Amino acid sequence: MPDNVKLSSKLHGSRILVVGGSAGVGYAVAEASIEQGAAAIIISSSNPGRVENSVTRLRNSYPSKADGVSGVACNLAQADDLETNIVALLDAATINGAQKPDHIAYTAGDTPIPKALGDVDLKYIKVSFLVRSFAAMLFAKHASKYLVPGPGSSLTLTSGTASVRPNPNWPALTAVTSSVTGLARALALDLRPTRVNAVTLGVVNTETFQSYWTDKTSEEKEKLVSLTTAKTATGAVGQPEDVAEAYIYCMRDHNITRTSVYTIAVSSLYKQYIGI
Repeated sequence: MPDNVKLSSKLHGSRILVVGGSAGVGYAVAEASIEQGAAAIIISSSNPGRVENSVTRLRNSYPSKADGVSGVACNLAQADDLETNIVALLDAATINGAQKPDHIAYTAGDTPIPKALGDVDLKYIKVSFLVRSFAAMLFAKHASKYLVPGPGSSLTLTSGTASVRPNPNWPALTAVTSSVTGLARALALDLRPTRVNAVTLGVVNTETFQSYWTDKTSEEKEKLVSLTTAKTATGAVGQPEDVAEAYIYCMRDHNITRTSVYTIAVSSLYKQYIGI
């Protein structure tokens, strides 16, 4: 007689869409979803070539699940075509609504550019909010029509610790992360019984994190990594495969909604570590 697997099998056979899933945290969420038994993983990103490469990587890493992995390009940074692009993504990912996802993880985000209050203007503020907040709200508006209904389904957004521990000269980015946290709470009421939560990230060793260091020498990078690590409670910088667990938890726990899940080992953010 086989063992009971009622807990470990919660995601078995599910369909999961990861927006921003071609790299970093999103890619790790896709990997974790496959390993948890999802039957179909659809990843999305703005770069078609990157989507194709990431789909190939996932299929090579999980050959037995290769047929269930696919990707759709979607540019969430085009303000004028944003809703059109979102609907096109959802139509493609669900085959025009015929194959609804059980879960959506929204990890999309461009590289944040901090600016002091005296340097911000309306254009900068709009750009800062576009992908991480404005697009997330519009995505939720349309996704509600495509998700499998019920408390077993979920939409998980992505915020950051600037929402609770802001840095000087980060007014716009602090506002962005705070808006995502509030958005998740509001959407949980508007989309119920579908569950909506936000994962709040600290420093994670992704391509975005590394992009801050493109002008640094190898020695400078090593020093900055050491400084960052020294400021963490764990003695290590977060890795995508670790923080991906928070998204999986939000999918698996059918009792969690209107909540922010924190995966943070660092005491404060980038400014004091990387000289921004």
